[in-house]
Amino acid sequence: MFKKTAVGIALLLAACFFCAPASLAASDEEVKALIQEIKALKKRVGELEKKLGEACEVGEASREKALEAAAAAETARQMAEEARQNAKQAFDEARVATTRSVKASRDVEVAGKEPPGMVSELGKRLAIHGQVQVEASYEKREPKSGRASNKSDLNLSTAEIFFEGKINEYTRGVLHFLWEEGKTEPVDMDEAFVLIGQTGDMPYYAMAGRIYPAVGLFESYLISDTIAKNLFETQESAVEAGYAGSWFNFSLGAYSGALQESNQGEDTLINSYYSRLQLMNPEGSLGGLSLAGGVAYTNNLGDAGGLRENIPGERVADLVAGLSFSLAAEYGKFNFLGEYISALDDFKSGELEFADGQKARPSAYNLELAYTPLDKWTFALRYEGGSDLFALEPERQWGGGVNWSFLPDTILSLEYLRGDYANDDARDLFTTQLTVVY
Repeated sequence: MFKKTAVGIALLLAACFFCAPASLAASDEEVKALIQEIKALKKRVGELEKKLGEACEVGEASREKALEAAAAAETARQMAEEARQNAKQAFDEARVATTRSVKASRDVEVAGKEPPGMVSELGKRLAIHGQVQVEASYEKREPKSGRASNKSDLNLSTAEIFFEGKINEYTRGVLHFLWEEGKTEPVDMDEAFVLIGQTGDMPYYAMAGRIYPAVGLFESYLISDTIAKNLFETQESAVEAGYAGSWFNFSLGAYSGALQESNQGEDTLINSYYSRLQLMNPEGSLGGLSLAGGVAYTNNLGDAGGLRENIPGERVADLVAGLSFSLAAEYGKFNFLGEYISALDDFKSGELEFADGQKARPSAYNLELAYTPLDKWTFALRYEGGSDLFALEPERQWGGGVNWSFLPDTILSLEYLRGDYANDDARDLFTTQLTVVY
């Protein structure tokens, strides 16, 4: 701009010089003075242009530095958020490890749940995770009459590993190997299934393979499995279809149960089906309160492991249906678990070995309250029981425990349970457990 102004002044002066009458012409000294002023003005314009260019360069450099600083700040924010998420995931995994009962095929019903574990370098398609648990226990059994008995044990209670492969955007495959001392020797293929769907943009899913049909909740903050799980947990090769959304989940499945009706002879049929509906609120929709309530139905409750192993020949006159209700709540540092499962009809006399030749309609319930004052400590109380359990499981049982994550992914747990049986026997059970999650 300064340069154009100077050139205009020079042209104007030149025009005046050449076009004005001779009487008005400036002297040589005036012309020389004007030329000097023009030169000075051009020099000044040049200096201003130079400074302007330098200022622009400095501004551009500052802008680039500002952008770099902003990018660095965003990267730091993302790293902090990732660290927070990793810490939360590690804590959640440790807490899940204390419940012992969560299975991969049940996790499908949890909308948006991502598998924990480490990702391999095989195209980042394979997630691996698991746990190892070592237990020591002491049990004192006091019969209604006679001498009390004592038993103690130390064993590797659980060693398991999950392999989850992401085949494509909508297909996953899961292998779950489990070893439990005295139960699964050698290593057992606990779960193996293919899952299609159940993603962020496709909540519908289909699952097929060896799974745990979702008939009960079976979670706990204590070491020992609940009475409900001991009796009613079911494991079969099944096909399941469902919807896992933010507010509700629904599933429907079928399988050929090991427990069949006597009138079929040696024939086996796809005779069992189940369905489950779960309602929950998305995170943050109720402030700090999270709720999940569910109801499930099966037409063949007797196929559950704890019952079927007590049915001679795995045959009954008629299949017995079952119904379950569950509720899980979390608010701040408190967690609540509640569950009730019952047969809807009687097993006939002699069908259940533990029923002493009587007809029975077994049921079980579990109530737990957990408090986590610090990330590394969880204290829990349990009250559970059931009906028509005879001497198989306590009719009422209560107790408590504590879980301490004294190292990352390493939990030390201690519990005490007092059980009273329908035949007036009593049991005191002390258990400690060391769990490593990987």
